[in-house]
Amino acid sequence: MTSTQGLIENLKQKSSKLIRNGEIRAFIENLGIVFIFRFTSAILSVIGLVLAARYLGAVSVGNITLIQNTAYLLYIPMCFGINLSIIKFLPDCKNEEESERLLGSIGIWSLALTVISIILYWLFHSLINKALDFSAIQLLLTVIMAVTINYSMITEAILRSRKRFLALGIIKMVSSLIFFTFTLISSLVFKNYYYFVYGMIINQVVVIIWSLKTIKIKKFRFSMETSKLAYKYGAINMVSGVLSYIMFNSDLYIVNHFCSAYDVGIYSLYQVNVKNFFNLMFHEIFAVVFLPTIVQMDTMKIYKRIKSLIPLMLPIAIIANMALSICMILLYGKNYTINWIYVLLISVSLGFHFLYYVFNSVFTVEGKNGALICMSVLGLPMPVLIFASIMLTRSWGITGQLISLLVTQLTLVGVFLIIIKFKYLKNKQSQIKILK
Repeated sequence: MTSTQGLIENLKQKSSKLIRNGEIRAFIENLGIVFIFRFTSAILSVIGLVLAARYLGAVSVGNITLIQNTAYLLYIPMCFGINLSIIKFLPDCKNEEESERLLGSIGIWSLALTVISIILYWLFHSLINKALDFSAIQLLLTVIMAVTINYSMITEAILRSRKRFLALGIIKMVSSLIFFTFTLISSLVFKNYYYFVYGMIINQVVVIIWSLKTIKIKKFRFSMETSKLAYKYGAINMVSGVLSYIMFNSDLYIVNHFCSAYDVGIYSLYQVNVKNFFNLMFHEIFAVVFLPTIVQMDTMKIYKRIKSLIPLMLPIAIIANMALSICMILLYGKNYTINWIYVLLISVSLGFHFLYYVFNSVFTVEGKNGALICMSVLGLPMPVLIFASIMLTRSWGITGQLISLLVTQLTLVGVFLIIIKFKYLKNKQSQIKILK
């Protein structure tokens, strides 16, 4: 009894200390604002997915997922990691002229990169279609979606860096309502998954237009020096983004290669869409507030605090993902039965995936060294992990792929901890000695 009371008292003291911390209190307040709007948007997205599963079938869900995932690959050279450069450098701008110079330079280069990317995709469209088994309309929709994702990412980054969380939340919720309308039309009226994709594209267009009106950039300026600074940092994050995409999205293409179209749909319903919902909750709610909050804080202080919270965060993340998986599968309808092995593997792997994302977020905004660490964590074990993914999927289908995902997440968290302990901390200590 005494030990229990002591534990409760200890928790109260820690909670009180956290609340008194101004930075943490501001983070929690902003998180609450974002959560209200984005959670509502997330629920609408889940309902839309449930309708697609019930009325369009597993094969259509697989096609939707392939188009969406490929769009997130094709947008990478358009964006060039510049959204993270905005979050990194825009808060440091001393006056409006510097802000206009940064955003103007990014705007010009972004337009050029988008046009070049579209031309390249058009030149190699036959190879892309053959590799992905896409029709001409599927590739066209994928490229259009990639363009809208690019500019949506950029405009959102500006609002995030300016901490316009309420405005961003409202924009996202309204755009989600429009998307939800298209999911109803797709599932209940036309019974055609293309309308689902149209809704996803229009969703991003609404975000872009409304965000630009909210930002109100008075004048675009250009500076080659500013461009080099922004895109040098963006390039590192782009490489990290490519590695991240290969690591976390190649699973769908591997399943698509070794399994049937129906299996791709089932895998999408179990793993990909649960992961996408998790990503949405992390990137659109948690990270929206988390990144701007920590960008000017001490990296190691944040890392040590997060590391001490792992025994609490990990089980909560696993249980939350398990509850999410079960609820979504039940909502899909009686045609989809619960496979408890799938649910367990997905829940545990996404729990560790949450830890990886938190560590990655902390070091991504730290600067060049942090970005290189994130890139190393992905790049070093990648060949072995991708090979294991291919072999396990080839041998055991969906079950093998889910096992490989768990192995991947465990490996990445382990590599992160090792690199930070033996490389990052060692470099920091050397720098301190030099300064002394």
